[in-house]
Amino acid sequence: MGSDLLLVFRWWGTLFLVGAFAYPLTKRLFSSWWDHGYLFAKAVGMAAVTYFVYLFGILHIMPFTVQSVWLSLGVVFAVGLWINLSNTEYGIENAKKAKFPFQGKQLLSKRSVTFLLEELFFFAALLFWSWIKGHEPSIHNLEKFMDFGFTKSILNSAYFPAPDMWYQGFSINYYYFGHTVMAMLTRLSGIDLAVTFNLMLATIFAFTFTMSFSIGYQLIGDIRKIGNTGKLVGAIFTAFLVTLAGNMQTIYAFTQGYTGDQLPAGPPPFWKLLWPIGGFLQNLPAGLDRYWYANATRFIPYTIHEFPSYSFVVSDVHGHVLSIPFVLLAMGLLILMFGSPRHAEKSTVAYIFYGFLCSVLLMTNALDGPIYLGLFLILWTVMHWATVTKWKAWLGPAMAVGVTLIVSIPFLAHFSSFVTGLAVNCPPAFLANHKIGPLLFEGVEKCQHSPIWMMWLLWGFFIYCGTWFVWKVWKQTDTKNTQTNHLLTVFFIISILLIIFPEFFYFKDIYPMHFRSNTMFKLGYQAFMMFSIVSGYAIVKAVVERRHKIFLLFLIPQLFLVSIYPLFSVRSYFDSLRTYKGLYGLSWLAEQYPDNFAAIGWLNQHAVCRTGDASCKNPVIVEADGDSYTDYEQMSAFTGLPTIVGWAVHEWLWRGSYDVVAPRRSEVQTIYDPGYLDNTELILQKYHVRYIIVGTSEWQKYPKLSLAKFASLGKKVFFQGQTSIYEVNP
Repeated sequence: MGSDLLLVFRWWGTLFLVGAFAYPLTKRLFSSWWDHGYLFAKAVGMAAVTYFVYLFGILHIMPFTVQSVWLSLGVVFAVGLWINLSNTEYGIENAKKAKFPFQGKQLLSKRSVTFLLEELFFFAALLFWSWIKGHEPSIHNLEKFMDFGFTKSILNSAYFPAPDMWYQGFSINYYYFGHTVMAMLTRLSGIDLAVTFNLMLATIFAFTFTMSFSIGYQLIGDIRKIGNTGKLVGAIFTAFLVTLAGNMQTIYAFTQGYTGDQLPAGPPPFWKLLWPIGGFLQNLPAGLDRYWYANATRFIPYTIHEFPSYSFVVSDVHGHVLSIPFVLLAMGLLILMFGSPRHAEKSTVAYIFYGFLCSVLLMTNALDGPIYLGLFLILWTVMHWATVTKWKAWLGPAMAVGVTLIVSIPFLAHFSSFVTGLAVNCPPAFLANHKIGPLLFEGVEKCQHSPIWMMWLLWGFFIYCGTWFVWKVWKQTDTKNTQTNHLLTVFFIISILLIIFPEFFYFKDIYPMHFRSNTMFKLGYQAFMMFSIVSGYAIVKAVVERRHKIFLLFLIPQLFLVSIYPLFSVRSYFDSLRTYKGLYGLSWLAEQYPDNFAAIGWLNQHAVCRTGDASCKNPVIVEADGDSYTDYEQMSAFTGLPTIVGWAVHEWLWRGSYDVVAPRRSEVQTIYDPGYLDNTELILQKYHVRYIIVGTSEWQKYPKLSLAKFASLGKKVFFQGQTSIYEVNP
């Protein structure tokens, strides 16, 4: 635990450094925010610094080294300084609106104390989830191989785009900017990726809690007659909802529960599973023990409806998770630009940075970019309705859209979308298998709708809070906080649209039965965070005004159900926090596959190019290909070295067709089959293979493989137990 604590301190120092270099820019963007946006500074720095690192690399100006990270830090600091110096009058004017002006030693000291407390607050959140994660740190199961492999491949690369470790000869065809952020922080900190992978998850937890706290504090400060204690408690409550809350599917913990595969109908209604009268308390412990937390994210048949609390538990450092800090940063900027008039920021800098941020969201979790760019345009139209017909008024939004497109070009030039169109859910029979404009009408079997009662369990708490809030907003006769109310009303309405969108449309990908799964997942994830912010504000407002007893009475059981979710999820995934195992994420590999673990160590030491060596080309390996979500592709995932083909379904999704994946799988089969020596040599030459792996997965999939065949193709350079590595003859 002591060594892990030092690693957490070291990682925190790295994050502090990034935030410090970005603070001048953050202060300019959030000059009228309650704390000048200090809790957003690290996210601003991560987005800006990583983009410059990426830009230098993709333009081949400078390889991805620690030197390029330091140069990018300097560029971000210089840009922030220049913007502040060139807008001195604006900065002073807005400083007067903030809680503590720039001038005056006493007030400067107050600001320093505030920053210190906020930094300790962030560190406490980081340390807390690092400790939680240390009880199950394994980089294993779900999509952790993919996320680790992407990041390792990026770290191996001198320039961008980074190669796909599971599809030799091609770059990653995925929105991997968030993985590049993790790689940048890993390089700057000098800590092993097997540790920073877990620290990154703890970092995003800390960002989610502290940034949503900052948003809550800013919004709640506009509620009439609320004191400092009320603002603090309300902000913490808002942060809890965004970060740790779940949905009301937890009601099944208080029933007899359900087990087994419930498709296609889904689980039975909870009211049909209630305990017999008189036996509720007696049987309650069994229900609580049997409740499976993951069911809250796979409740509606053939869909996914995750939320941050679940993500922090299952620990996939995936695009939708890596995007959270940038999503909350976007929300903060929207509140700043369109919230209360005393906080309104409508400067050129704000428009430009928001456009830049939308491009970062696009490159991190594709649909997030259009969602928050669209939200910006909707809010701008609502707030500027009186001048919407004047073309000059559109210069700001046009600037934001233009920046989004321009900043995205280097990434989009190397990315091919694996969404093939916008399809209609439940198309009419006469339009089946047709296309009209941008709309696809697939077969009539592509028809799924969500039962209302299921939707209510997932979203009812938020809809209840938001509906009450909107009703109160339009009922009130005073005009205080009109802009804040309108902004949160737009947040609520957009969230409603995001969750009902998959009932009518879906973005077509390769999945047959789960065809609207990814659409519901990506849209619902954003709705959950916006819903949480609106609900936090609404509940605090109701409590402060003390005139809404009916609302609060019906709220209590719903709030209870969404609040208990982490009690189940943390206890289940982290084994009730019984045993602390540390932050190193590959201990499981050393225990379960010791020979493979040693081979991976040998490859990382002897085969992977040294950091930033642009003249070195990472060698190609070949290993047994396997199905997605399995233990296959360990070598490529944990070294970042490219192999001929990896997880088949994933590559099928990313490449858009199984027709390009199947031939490679057949060629790998030929390599490991005994005989076919001539064909094997041609395949090895075709893919420039340097190392052939013979390990646990290969013996399992190809039990008849011939070591004599590989000995004739090259020399054995590594051997331990069942695992060997052969270097192919040049």
